[in-house]
Amino acid sequence: MAKVGVPQDLAVMFAACEAAFEQATKQGYAENPGVLAAVTALKSAWTAADVASRNLMTARGFFPIEFASIRFDRACRVTREACINLHAAIKQAAAESRLNKRCLELSQPTSRRGEATGRHSRVA
Repeated sequence: MAKVGVPQDLAVMFAACEAAFEQATKQGYAENPGVLAAVTALKSAWTAADVASRNLMTARGFFPIEFASIRFDRACRVTREACINLHAAIKQAAAESRLNKRCLELSQPTSRRGEATGRHSRVA
């Protein structure tokens, strides 16, 4: 039987997800609950794909091979979806962070901002 492993495109996609998570960690988005949930789902899906690949390699007989192949294909599909969800969660966390920073800037007292620019001064 031919060796079956994780498909090359899936391995590349997983590596890109790892790099995106590393970048998100550097930027402080990794602590977002949505990102953490997406990373957990991705790791679980990757493990399932690895196990399904090993089961497919050790399957003997027509039906066991077919069922193992179906499980492997399903695990690969779930891993791809989990990677896409991770990228979406990172983008959402970045947008939330930008919005939060902007709201904090806008919530500063206007007198401070006005003094720095010379605006908002009243002449009696």
